[in-house]
Amino acid sequence: MMQIPPQMQPPIQQVQQPPQPQMSQEQRYLMACHQIIPAVVPENPNYKDQVGTVLYEHINNLVGAKAPKVTGMLIDLPIEDIKLIMQDWSLL
Repeated sequence: MMQIPPQMQPPIQQVQQPPQPQMSQEQRYLMACHQIIPAVVPENPNYKDQVGTVLYEHINNLVGAKAPKVTGMLIDLPIEDIKLIMQDWSLL
């Protein structure tokens, strides 16, 4: 197969993607929580670990070094309270 010299090749057009708007911390929190809320049930023995993993990142941004303690306190709340917190950023 014959190769075309680079100077004879048509220029490659790059398609620019419009910049994606950055999600706020609240939007990222609600989206992450929304994905696991159905799994927050007493029958799921891992729900505290799952909730803690999602909450920790956001709590760490809010309270820093106290994040492990605060996260632990929140995952020990009753399930219905946990679900409320996961649906409303202002409760966090």
